[in-house]
Amino acid sequence: MNILNKADCEKFLDLAIKKTAKYLKDNNLSGVTTGISGGIDSAVTALIGLKALELLKKSGYKAAYKYLFLDCDSDPYDLKRAEALAAKFKFDMEYVDLNDWYKSSPLLGRIPSGHSREKIAQGNIKARLRMITLYHTAQIHGFIYLDTDDISEEWMGFWTKHGDEGDLKILQHVTKTELYDIGEYLEIPKIILDSKPGDGLKVTPGSLAEHQLGLDYVYIEYIMSRFIGKGFGYDGSLSQLKQEKYQKLAGDVAKEMERTKEEVINILTQSLKTAYKRKYGDNVCHLLPNRREFGFLEVGTEKFNKKYYTSQKRTAKISRSNLLKSLNT
Repeated sequence: MNILNKADCEKFLDLAIKKTAKYLKDNNLSGVTTGISGGIDSAVTALIGLKALELLKKSGYKAAYKYLFLDCDSDPYDLKRAEALAAKFKFDMEYVDLNDWYKSSPLLGRIPSGHSREKIAQGNIKARLRMITLYHTAQIHGFIYLDTDDISEEWMGFWTKHGDEGDLKILQHVTKTELYDIGEYLEIPKIILDSKPGDGLKVTPGSLAEHQLGLDYVYIEYIMSRFIGKGFGYDGSLSQLKQEKYQKLAGDVAKEMERTKEEVINILTQSLKTAYKRKYGDNVCHLLPNRREFGFLEVGTEKFNKKYYTSQKRTAKISRSNLLKSLNT
């Protein structure tokens, strides 16, 4: 584990499972649905949902689940990872083929050929078709659609509005790096833990988040915490970046991370350029509304920064080691 320890994971999961169960019972819901993408976020969300159902069953409350793999121009490897999760934890996962629906969408023809945002526009259509399918499933069964977004994606605006969104947010204030620790604690299959995060939308080759955002999440999380701790408002104006204190801080953080100042500024710019998505609001339940509730380090504090500094240094060392191995084989 990089950031969390066993006790941290146990506390978070205990709280998340109990609160999910209570939410279902209090709102007279019949169960949960979510998409199993093959990534870490949906894996952790799915297991929290299943454990909440087990808890409800012990109290005599009947609830069910519908977990779906939504194939919409998806990479076959995503399905392989999703199947590994279902096999490991012995739950049913339904394969839903959305390819014909996607390919026949008249919206594809409304994207100008060669447009600079062509791949993003195509990805948004895919995400929104997946969303329609999950909301439809929730509606006809009396379920609730579990959201899988985390705080790292929130900072970067790395989700599709009215696409990759559900009705009950469980992971919203947990970082991507922390989710890999929770996944390790849950003994999620190695094929998922060893895979880098992405969106499965083919906006870039491999659909990896780092290709779209420019850096691995552990670097992004460190950058955001360092700046938030100095008063940076990620829902604020781009003009903040012109301030001398933030220009200096960007240079300092770049040196600490052994990256370029431009890479740091690009991350901050990405966050500010997507502020409109956060300002719009989501009008859904945040099950665990702040990190203090489950005892994780507060973003912007020195303790958080030290943990993530060490983690990103470890990540860089492993990456260099893997590169040397590949060059020598």
